[in-house]
Amino acid sequence: MITKTKVTELGIYRKSATVTREGEAALTAGRSVIYVSGMTGTANSGSFRLKFPEGIKAANLQLVRAADVEDCEKESEKLGAKIAEADYRIETCNIMSELRKTNGDFTGRAEVSVEAQEKYIDALPEQLLSLHRQIEELQSEKKALLEKQELALAEESKPLIMAEIHSERDMTVPFILQYEERSCGWSPEYEVRFSSEAEPLEVSMKARIRQSSNENWLGVKTTLYTGNPSASQELPEILPEHVSIYEPPVQAAPRMAAKMSSDSVLMGAPMMAMAAAGASNMAGMGMMAMANLQTEEAEVDEADTMTAFSLPGAKDIISGADGNVALLQSFRVPAKYRTLAIPKLSNKGFLTAEITASEWPLPSARAKIYIKDTFAGEVYVDADTEKDTFALSLGQDERLSISRTELPSRTSEAFLKNQKKQVKGSVIRLSNGSSEKIALTVKDQIPVSTDSAVTVELSEASGGVLDAETGIIVWTLDADPGRAEELKLSYSLAWPKDKRIVSHTGVSAPRLAKFCPTCGQPTTSRFCPNCGGDCSAQ
Repeated sequence: MITKTKVTELGIYRKSATVTREGEAALTAGRSVIYVSGMTGTANSGSFRLKFPEGIKAANLQLVRAADVEDCEKESEKLGAKIAEADYRIETCNIMSELRKTNGDFTGRAEVSVEAQEKYIDALPEQLLSLHRQIEELQSEKKALLEKQELALAEESKPLIMAEIHSERDMTVPFILQYEERSCGWSPEYEVRFSSEAEPLEVSMKARIRQSSNENWLGVKTTLYTGNPSASQELPEILPEHVSIYEPPVQAAPRMAAKMSSDSVLMGAPMMAMAAAGASNMAGMGMMAMANLQTEEAEVDEADTMTAFSLPGAKDIISGADGNVALLQSFRVPAKYRTLAIPKLSNKGFLTAEITASEWPLPSARAKIYIKDTFAGEVYVDADTEKDTFALSLGQDERLSISRTELPSRTSEAFLKNQKKQVKGSVIRLSNGSSEKIALTVKDQIPVSTDSAVTVELSEASGGVLDAETGIIVWTLDADPGRAEELKLSYSLAWPKDKRIVSHTGVSAPRLAKFCPTCGQPTTSRFCPNCGGDCSAQ
């Protein structure tokens, strides 16, 4: 007997989910064998657990195929018999239709009276129409049966759990089936709304839930976790580090490549083992016990390594749909608003919000930006920065007009010092065309010498602050309404006159990357943006 189950609860992690299903089993006194359905084709088949009431003992648990179950009539076979019956009836109607058309030909049939012929011909159109309607109904019925059969075959291809149950008497008992679903996960996304520079940012965190199990989960209690189950329970072990003289190879032989390939496989083996261990550990995980903090949108439970969002009410999680979106939390973030201008790179200003990292309690993710309810674009919010603050771009600031003009350079030679000297400069003009004062940060730069024979000296910066290591000059000012500001920058270069100088743009060194212990992807944040894993222990 195949016992069906229904999904009642979901614990969805960033890259997988724990599915809880419920069902009832009819047991007879002594030994009963039941077959539990419900596991999907995308489930981790080694992660299932069956839970029965106390006193009910289950033994000999194993996965089987529906085709291997004896003495059990399959739904696809029942539907196949109905489809065959529909085919027979369609064929019969077609034969009857052709027969009536043939009998309507009275050529050479003198024994049939004219009155009988007229009566038959008058009735023939209605009879043919009736048969045509029957055929259309039967074809529609057959199409529906074929669709049901396809679904039934898909269900019968899924694994069944065979369980041998021992009970003291005849009874019907409830049970729970849990397993890891690998086709399910979720990713965070934000909506950030800017109203005015006097107001904090309004932030909504949403979850986009995906699953492709080919099964719709309807009316299900759902909890989302910001991380993933632990990849391994093994303790780390520090290995000895050896050092020796490097001996370069004399010749690169083909078998060297084979050895490298073998080593690569061996290096990947621990990662595969960790992934397998993580999958098997799902079977031993129960529901997490955490303190409740009630919010407006969801219940938020804080644990040491991840946060749980219990969604209100029952949710429908549709397979393959892109619209499984849930609102998790809304909050207001205090911010300092400034317009950033880098005229050397762009004649546009960019409105930014400087945010204290501790004021943004949720993981990094992409965000849709709205300026007074108008969509302004998307940015990535790196909330897990190691700095105390981070800047969030809110889009172009159209209130500001910016121009930058290069001044003619002057080159001269100092004979006593045997040097050439070049003076360069630029003028930045800023105009606030709005009726509001704009807090403004302007950046420009002078070259940085990497050679002791080349000297760079700042001559004029209109009050800007120079960072000697990067050569970046920063002006912090307030642009008054309807007023233009002018910033002057000049500097000199000196080098041996018998040499030439060359300039190149350097790329600033990125923050030291670490690797997520769950998915192995590089990250510079506390939580991995790819899978949500906790990277803070590195």
